[in-house]
Amino acid sequence: MEFVEPEVYLIAETKIDFDQLESMLGSVGDKTATNWFARTREASKSEGELLTEVAGRICYKSFGVGLNPNVTKIRESSRDYIDNTLAKGDGSIFEHATCTFAFLNVSRVFTHELVRHRVGVAISQESLRYVRPTRLRFWLPPELQDKKKEFKAVVEQAERNYRDLESSYDWEGMNFDAKKRVTSALRRVVPDGMATSIIWTANHRTIRHVITMRTAEGAEVEIRFVFDKVARLMKSRFPLIYRDFEYTELDDKTWSWRPKYNKA
Repeated sequence: MEFVEPEVYLIAETKIDFDQLESMLGSVGDKTATNWFARTREASKSEGELLTEVAGRICYKSFGVGLNPNVTKIRESSRDYIDNTLAKGDGSIFEHATCTFAFLNVSRVFTHELVRHRVGVAISQESLRYVRPTRLRFWLPPELQDKKKEFKAVVEQAERNYRDLESSYDWEGMNFDAKKRVTSALRRVVPDGMATSIIWTANHRTIRHVITMRTAEGAEVEIRFVFDKVARLMKSRFPLIYRDFEYTELDDKTWSWRPKYNKA
């Protein structure tokens, strides 16, 4: 067996077709809107934040004074605009932009927790129905650090038992369908703690919620460990959408993140 650490990769995020966006803004608000776009695009830190702001401003035609007779002043900066939106709890505009993460070396314990968050997400997980493990890999929780030797012995015995059972089949003589069925049956032997991989796509409203829920002190330790990494990454990559998040360091050295605006 091998000890591993969960890994977090941001592998994709929403991209804007700037030519189409500029044309749309010209139709909506002529020079007022396109001038706003030029200023805001230059100052923007990410396309996800820019798309979020466009989605919000189109609701009131608030790209500038004069487009909507009811609007006599606007928030000029993206920071003020997004901060005000979070404060009001108008979270729907944060659903337009998404991020796609690869979570590697996470356990089935982790993925069973993650898939409980169903709204605004897409999930693709390594299938142990098709993938026959070549070696068993595990992340060791802090509660088991002083039992590392004993933990390893238990897992190695389980792996020996798995290999004995695995070797009793004639894999070379099987077609793919038979291999799939036997692999599916054998996965019932391996522990939930075995490392696996999952791709997770979510919009920013959902990501904010999951960070809040899953880095709480009472959250399962592995998912807190992973979403602490997600939170740090989001704070860096999307500084306006996650500006209100602050952390408290816990005894296990992970950070518990809480937003100022919890109802967005």
